[in-house]
Amino acid sequence: MPILFAIVGATGTGKSSVAVELAARYGAEIIGVDSRQVYKGFAIGTAQPSCADMEKVKHHMVDFLEPEKVFSAGDFCARTRELLEAHPERKFIAVGGTGLYMQSLMLGLPEIPKVAPEVRTEIENYGRTAGIDSLFKISQETDPEAMVNVDEHNVQRMVRILEVHRATGRKLSDWQKERVGGIGEHPVIWLDRPREELYARIDARVDQMMSDGWMQEVLRLAESVPFDAPAWQSLGYRELYAAHTQNEIEFVLNDVKRKTRNYAKRQLTWFRGQMKTIRVDMSGCSSATVCERVEDALDGFARGAVKA
Repeated sequence: MPILFAIVGATGTGKSSVAVELAARYGAEIIGVDSRQVYKGFAIGTAQPSCADMEKVKHHMVDFLEPEKVFSAGDFCARTRELLEAHPERKFIAVGGTGLYMQSLMLGLPEIPKVAPEVRTEIENYGRTAGIDSLFKISQETDPEAMVNVDEHNVQRMVRILEVHRATGRKLSDWQKERVGGIGEHPVIWLDRPREELYARIDARVDQMMSDGWMQEVLRLAESVPFDAPAWQSLGYRELYAAHTQNEIEFVLNDVKRKTRNYAKRQLTWFRGQMKTIRVDMSGCSSATVCERVEDALDGFARGAVKA
């Protein structure tokens, strides 16, 4: 398979700029590994790569899916394998923060028995009646390991965790330890920053999103995309649409910052415990310096001097 290596990191780390520079150096294309950036039109609030970056380096698995479509780790793996098999002559770098997608691509997917539709419908109805907070709590109690990297708005994932447990009597995390069909492990570079630096970047990025027109994007999407579309589960979109005063908007933005920081914590836990990674420290470094550190790490890995 023509994937050179993968880059992971918490949201707000600065993966995209480093990945674009590395892709240009290696003559590679980028495969986005992000469960929210797949949706068309939901660009600013999900921090999709900029138009300039996508013009500089070809990106895949970004801004391609209709907002009404459900997208799973299985869908991601199938589409990515098709891309790799169709273009064995090309070079790719996999980049993103959705650890489950990256893990599933490399190690494969669990062979979980098919779940009856009525089981999913029952759980979805419960979620609509009891609310997301209740669904989140029950999912954590049912399978805390599977919930490590799941944010409060990922209803699709919570329903999956609960329906698998209800239908099979086993936790999804247990099924995930029995995998088939992966492309094999590749070097995974974990771009990391000190916690305070990362949180400051997250807060600044949310502010920048508003300056870039996030509110206008939300209002524009509301004119054509049904509110029950999975894409609306992306953090902040529904909340911003419901905000009508400046005070309400400020409350939403502060809540988005808080929840994004919490999500980043879960991502860091995932990269430490669920994946074999090579950590690269980004603190106080320019993108060019980070790229050099990544290249040094990859060289060390190839020589056996650096282990994942």
